[in-house]
Amino acid sequence: MIDSHAHLAMLEPAVRHEVLARAHDAGVTMILVPATGREDLDAVAEMAGEGDGRIVGAVGFHPHEASRCDAAWKRRVEGLLGSPGIVAVGEIGLDYHYDLSPREDQRRVLAWQLALARERGLPVVLHHREAWEDFLAALDAVPGVRGVAHSFTEGAAGVAAMVDRGLFIGISGMVTFPKGENIREAARAAPSGRLLVETDAPYLAPVPHRGKPNEPAFVRLVLEHVARTREIEAAALEAETDAAFARLFLGGR
Repeated sequence: MIDSHAHLAMLEPAVRHEVLARAHDAGVTMILVPATGREDLDAVAEMAGEGDGRIVGAVGFHPHEASRCDAAWKRRVEGLLGSPGIVAVGEIGLDYHYDLSPREDQRRVLAWQLALARERGLPVVLHHREAWEDFLAALDAVPGVRGVAHSFTEGAAGVAAMVDRGLFIGISGMVTFPKGENIREAARAAPSGRLLVETDAPYLAPVPHRGKPNEPAFVRLVLEHVARTREIEAAALEAETDAAFARLFLGGR
């Protein structure tokens, strides 16, 4: 069982050690840790390079941090893409809900990172919030990019738009929320082989842990809820999502 999105670099080392131990006990065999910007790029690269194979990483600038991505930090991202265990460019995208970076900066930095991913032959880990039309336009401007639209919220029509562009769908703990019907709709609509499960830890803890810090061990709750939503056995969905993750991020291994 794989957690395809968890921000472990945000945790203190001692807490991270405990979280990883619980994940192991819960049957989590691999975790993808995305970076968000200046504060955690190096930490993600260090975690991914530790060599036990349980953690892989993505490096990039989250839209919240886009205004801080200058030429020097672009070079830093480019250099880290060659590091052991770094398998993707991410977390990247657009977020017009908080507008913590100007929208023009967000679009500019997203375009650069999409082009970089295509140049390096790497998948992307995508974030979007309240920026759907600009998000689609950015993807269409750099065709051929592979990746996952993580913590997806756009329902069945949004799933079709992503799949048409060759992307995968990431479902988070929001699928367990009482008002998460749009997430459950997306989980039902995602084609077999294009679906991933994630925690987005330490955010978005699933029921019954909602309101508490999330962690990769809880990805089992996400997977089980998605399996019920799709009316299949959890073991079958686990095999399906693990295989999809391997195909997207690990070259099929």
